[in-house]
Parts: sequence; structure tokens; C-alpha cells
Amino acid sequence: MTSDVIQLVLAGLLLGGIYALAAFGLSISFGVLNILNLAHGEFLMLGALVGYSLFAALGLNPFASVLIVVPVFAVAGAGFYWLLLKPVSRKAGPEKLVASVLITLGAALAIEDLASFLWERPVTGIAFSMPPLEIGGVVVSSLRLMVLLTVCALAVALQIILRRTFAGKAIRGVTQCVDGARVVGIPLSRISAVTFGISAATAATAGVFYVTLFQVTPSVGIPLTVKYLCVVVLGGLGSLVGSVVGGLILGMGETLAAYFFGSQWSPCVAFGLLIAILIVKPEGLFGARG
Repeated sequence: MTSDVIQLVLAGLLLGGIYALAAFGLSISFGVLNILNLAHGEFLMLGALVGYSLFAALGLNPFASVLIVVPVFAVAGAGFYWLLLKPVSRKAGPEKLVASVLITLGAALAIEDLASFLWERPVTGIAFSMPPLEIGGVVVSSLRLMVLLTVCALAVALQIILRRTFAGKAIRGVTQCVDGARVVGIPLSRISAVTFGISAATAATAGVFYVTLFQVTPSVGIPLTVKYLCVVVLGGLGSLVGSVVGGLILGMGETLAAYFFGSQWSPCVAFGLLIAILIVKPEGLFGARG
């Protein structure tokens, strides 16, 4: 019984950590430009498929794949901003919101079609295993534990980057006040490109670990984006800490729902939490009250 509880908690924290890592990127991209990126889940999907392909073709384990995935998708995210979103950033109000939704939704559908062409069959998961650990007589999956620790380390690294580096401080400044950042001379276009690079890289990294747990198809991107939106709203729009906490809550909620009621009920958890938070605390757990 103790072993089952530990495995359940570990699985929930791991899934929540993956959600938090991906939602973290969506939160900072929204905070910098107030642009809703509906193609965010596609970067996780592509990261998962690329991670699987690196394992199948070269035998690279998920942890080694991350070293390739991060720089590749950081550049891809920056290019995504320059090509598609920079013109939108000049708009204001409802025009900006509508344009960003239409452009990123179209990009998401195009990426999904391209991925369907390149990966015709569903990816069942990376068949990579590590010797299990026995702690106090309880057997724990060492792979899941290592993935969880890696996700936590990446979250801490992102916080350090945002607090200690010039680019990170500029991102935080733009998130807090765009006009103030413009006045002090922060290059908004460059910072926005860096932000989307970080956003895409975190989502793709989450995808590499996601494929160790679940089957991935080119069509999972948009449903995952909806989940990340639920996480961001749950934690509070623009709150990075809220994204982490919201991701962990969703991961634990889905795991518990699957364990007690069946896996078919897991997708309902995100929308149930979203409805509840909008009724009880519309600004989110860590969001500022308007």
C-alpha cells in the first residue's frame, strides 16, 4: 500500500512538473507581449517527436536529447516570433488579440499537418529504462525520479536566468510594465524574440519527458495548449510561480482521477479546476486582483 501511494504521488508530481515547465513558457510569452499563442502545445509535440526520433535513430536517452532540443527550439521559437508575431505586436487592443489567435491557430494547424507528414505513425513512447531504486523497502522508478529532478532543476535554472541575467531582468521588466521598459531603453523586439525562444525551448523540453510517459501523435498539440491555458489561468495570468503551482495541481488531480475513477476522467480535471477557479477566485491563485 505504501509503495502504491509513493508511486501515485511520484507520478502526479512528475506529470505536474511537465505541465508546469510547458505552462511556464506560455506564461512568460503572454506576460511580455499579451499575445495568446495557440501553437504553444505544438512545440511540446515536436519536442516529443524529435526526442523519440533521436532515441530511435541514435540511441540518445531523454536527458542527452534535451541538450540538442533546447538550442534547436530556442532558435525556432525566436524565428516564430520574428516571422509571425512581430507584425502583430504593433497592433493594440482587440485587433492584437484577434490577430494573434488567428495567426497562432493557423500556425498550429500547419505544424500539425507537417508533423503528420513526417511522422505517419503514433509514437508509443521512448523505451528507455533505468534500474529501479529501493528506498526503505519501497521500489521507486528511477527514470521517473530522474525526470522529476531534471524538471525541478530546469525550473530553478529558469528562475535564476530571469533574476540574474540582463535578458532575464529585461523580460521581467517588460512583464511588469511595457511602457516603462520602453522608456529605459529595453529593446522590446529582441527581448520578445528571446522570450519566445525560451518559451519554445521549455515546451519542447517538456515534450521530451512527456513522451517517456504517454503516446504522442501530431494531433496532441492543441489539446495540450488548452490544458496549459487552464494551468496559466489557475495560477494567475502572468504569474510564473502560479504556473508552477497550477501545473502541479493539475498533474496530481489528473493522476488521482485516473487512479480512482479511470483514465477516461483525467481530461475533465483541467476544465473542472478552470471552472472552479473562475467562480471562486477569477484572478487565479497568484494573480493580481484587477
